[in-house]
Amino acid sequence: MRTVVGMLLASTLLWGAGCGYYVVGTGPKVPATARSISIALFDNLSREDGLEVHLRRALEDEFRRHGALTVTGSGGDLLLDGRIDRVSTAAVTRIGRDQAVEYQGMIFLKVTLKERATGRVVFSSGIQETQDFGVVSGVVVASSPRFQRGLINPRDLPNLTSAQLTESRRTTALEQLLDTLAHDVYIQAMEGF
Repeated sequence: MRTVVGMLLASTLLWGAGCGYYVVGTGPKVPATARSISIALFDNLSREDGLEVHLRRALEDEFRRHGALTVTGSGGDLLLDGRIDRVSTAAVTRIGRDQAVEYQGMIFLKVTLKERATGRVVFSSGIQETQDFGVVSGVVVASSPRFQRGLINPRDLPNLTSAQLTESRRTTALEQLLDTLAHDVYIQAMEGF
């Protein structure tokens, strides 16, 4: 009986050691010696001026929020860089043929995480996110959390032209997409998901 219990205990311990659990921020891709990260200004191949600055800020905020690595201006143990390949906006819902009431924004990034000392690529991937946003005051849900994080006061909706509302909602959607992409980059590069 003792032998069976001993074998069960040993097999449980061995199974637990290889179960795949690990401390967040020290996933299978990140070197155990890494303590800091530098985030480069990504190349911006899109027509959206300044998007690379907003992306870097979102990435720095995301890495700071998790706290597994110290974010440094330069000289970090790891270097995160990449490029913004595409940004697009397309109508997804229309009234008739002429009036778009909802658009979808899309951003596609190419991301590389390197170990600075060796130049070894730790992680490299293309990451894409999309987000829908309404552009007609009757379609915009002013009480939604996404809308409330934006810059438009709900009382101003009836007074905005269609072009003003569309551009404001598009700008807000792109900012939210950058936050989502920053989270995706962290999760995929640092935690291996």
